[in-house]
Amino acid sequence: MLIPAWLIISGLVILIFVILFRAMDKIYVLSWVKDNFFWFFLIALLIFFTFSLTKVSKNYNLDFSTKDGLKQAGGIYLSWFGNVIGNLGKVTGYAVQQDWTNVNLNSSNSTLKK
Repeated sequence: MLIPAWLIISGLVILIFVILFRAMDKIYVLSWVKDNFFWFFLIALLIFFTFSLTKVSKNYNLDFSTKDGLKQAGGIYLSWFGNVIGNLGKVTGYAVQQDWTNVNLNSSNSTLKK
């Protein structure tokens, strides 16, 4: 029985965090993370691309063994990734257009009453 890749990666991430927090008295974890932020960001980006490419390849039953299959996979993945970025833009635009300063003074929330 094969273990899914997401389970292995999740286990490794949890193991790394356990080791880091167990060694907290010997290493200043937050300053270490700050000093190595680029590498954490790069690893997170690679994990995102790995999971998203796996998801897209399973949904579309892509073939990576031929040149045409790679071209098709690249086109579908870039289209999918473009839709993700477009949706993030729409959500951000919607959030920006909201009136976050409009306070309803008739609300039952006691922290809003003056």
